[in-house]
Amino acid sequence: MTRSIPALALAGLLFGCGGMPEEAESTLVSEAQSPDVAPPEASAGEVSASQITTVTIAGSSVRYNSDTDNFVVSDTAADGHSAVAHIYNYNTGNYTMCWNSQGAGTTRTCDRSFANGINIAFRACTGEAGPGTLVACSVWVRVGTSGFAK
Repeated sequence: MTRSIPALALAGLLFGCGGMPEEAESTLVSEAQSPDVAPPEASAGEVSASQITTVTIAGSSVRYNSDTDNFVVSDTAADGHSAVAHIYNYNTGNYTMCWNSQGAGTTRTCDRSFANGINIAFRACTGEAGPGTLVACSVWVRVGTSGFAK
């Protein structure tokens, strides 16, 4: 099966995009960002060592706390879509999601137990909870879990 990459996603892959957000700064990306874009390579770029990292797009905000491995997923728009944290674990190669389908103005906390000192990547998405499909996503942000060696 052949997949096509939207022009915006391809341009981001070819020319790179932004950097890591500064502490307490959000990353905002157009909803045109494809939900099929893979997480960054494990050796590419810097890893955020901040305790709290927040990523947002229109309709969704995801906050990760590296000390507790908690994701807080906020639905920020009455757009009919759920808010989603899409998470990639470099240690296991597994993807997981934390869905908030409770409606606009709500938050959901998902507790994860990652191994200490590994890299993960996550992004904020909107999606359709019923079929479990992503509609739009921010760029991936790489972070280290508690005990991450700089």
